[in-house]
Formats: sequence, C-alpha cells, structure tokens
Amino acid sequence: MSLQTEFATLRRRLARAGYRLTPQRWTVWVALQELGGHPTAERLYQQVRASHPMVSRATVYKTLDLLVRVGLLTALPAVDGVTRFDAGPPHVNLECVHCGRIEDVQEPRVLAALSRLAGGRGFRVDRGVLVRGTCARCGGQTADGRRAGAGSESYEGRNGHG
Repeated sequence: MSLQTEFATLRRRLARAGYRLTPQRWTVWVALQELGGHPTAERLYQQVRASHPMVSRATVYKTLDLLVRVGLLTALPAVDGVTRFDAGPPHVNLECVHCGRIEDVQEPRVLAALSRLAGGRGFRVDRGVLVRGTCARCGGQTADGRRAGAGSESYEGRNGHG
C-alpha cells in the first residue's frame, strides 16, 4: 500500500472514531510499519525519537492506546510482562512461553474457523488471537527453562534466540 493510500485510510479510520490524524500520530504509525513485527512501546518510542526528537514518550504511549481503542492495533500482553503491538490484519500469533518469540500465522482456514466459532456466540473477530506454547527451537524445555531430561543444564534466558 502506498504512503498516500495508507495516510488516507488511517485518517478515515480515525475520523470515523472522532479523532484527527495529527503529524505525531502519523509519525508513530510510520514507525510501526518500519519496525514491523511486534514492537514494545519503548522500542517504538526509540524509533520515533531517532527521527522526531520532539515527540514525547507520552505522545507515543497515548497514540498506541488510541490506535488499540479504534481497532487499528492489537495489544499483545506477552509472557515477559511487556506489551507488544501488532498492526497486521487479523491473524494468529504464536508466542513461545520460554523465549518470548512471537510468530504470525496467516492461515485462512484457522481464521475462518475462529470466525465461525466467535460468530456462533455473537462475537466478531476483528483482530486475531494469541496462542501460547513452546516453539520448535525451545523444544522440550520445562517451565523453569531447563531442557526436559537435562540435569543442571541452564537456559540462557529470554530472547536467547528470537
């Protein structure tokens, strides 16, 4: 999507909710797109600050809150206690409880099944879903971070590979 199209879409979505697209909100949105993935608010603030040092941390946090409230972002409270943000279309997020890695899964059949499940109960899927488990790289780690069957082998810590 071109920047002009993205700008117009974001402006329209905010206007529908009764908000304006300010230069600061646009800056935060562009930084989200540049970073991709699932950045934290602090990481996003650092990205914004690099090119727009006058944009405050509070502005970034308030903008993220607004974008979540109007349905343009999903807040993902991660297992490490730090919220990450996802600007993608509805999809499944797989989060590893050991390393904290989050992987997007764009699987139409899964999304259709979730929509049917939610619709049957009067819900509409707007954003996506978060599934927690153990990634392939962490394999058979126990809840305390040790590999299953390993005596005193230590785990190198969160985000050791992600």
